[in-house]
Amino acid sequence: MTCPHSVNNCDQICTGGGCNSSCEAEKCSLVCTGGGCNMTCPPGVKECDLICTSDGCGFNCYADNCKQVCSGGCENINLPNGITCTGGCIVSDCHAGKCTLGCTGERCDMTCPQSIKYCDQICTGGDCHSTCDSEKCTLECTRGRCTMICPSDVKQCHLICTGGGCHFKCDAKDCKLDCPGGGCTRSSSSAIKMGVSAVFCFVLAFVLIFFCVILENQFLVVHSFAL
Repeated sequence: MTCPHSVNNCDQICTGGGCNSSCEAEKCSLVCTGGGCNMTCPPGVKECDLICTSDGCGFNCYADNCKQVCSGGCENINLPNGITCTGGCIVSDCHAGKCTLGCTGERCDMTCPQSIKYCDQICTGGDCHSTCDSEKCTLECTRGRCTMICPSDVKQCHLICTGGGCHFKCDAKDCKLDCPGGGCTRSSSSAIKMGVSAVFCFVLAFVLIFFCVILENQFLVVHSFAL
């Protein structure tokens, strides 16, 4: 279904799945019960809504207001103005200056590449995952059980876990973890390297002590024979 800019409202209901909607109207809506649907809303659209009750829907939204009800899992591409999702959403190919995902359900995953500046995710349902390579990364997890990963190229990485039980793996230049709910864990590649180095130093020290003891015993034996 294609709706031009001259149309005020463009609504499509797809019960068989595999439908495509390209909408330039003021308000756009696609209800897909069979899955496998794709919806595209270019700039200039005020509201763009996708309701997908099955798997495999795609959402390419440049509208002012992007909303998604996705119980089966949806793939989101290029979201310059952010998106609000009820759960099960995946943002993995966002190339805007700022990517924002508001997940009012649970189990949302967001991956931001290095080419963008800001990557923000708000997860109110819990059990969300964020892998961020952008300049500044933020994950707000109100119900806990979230995971956030930031590599060394990231400048700022901030995890706010009010529900507790989150995991924070951060190698960024500035890592910040707020965990008022408690039970959060934190790790980094540098800590792992330090642990490996500590084990290596311990083994090396043990070997040196062992050889010193052997040399000392040999010296005592030689000295006793000399006497």
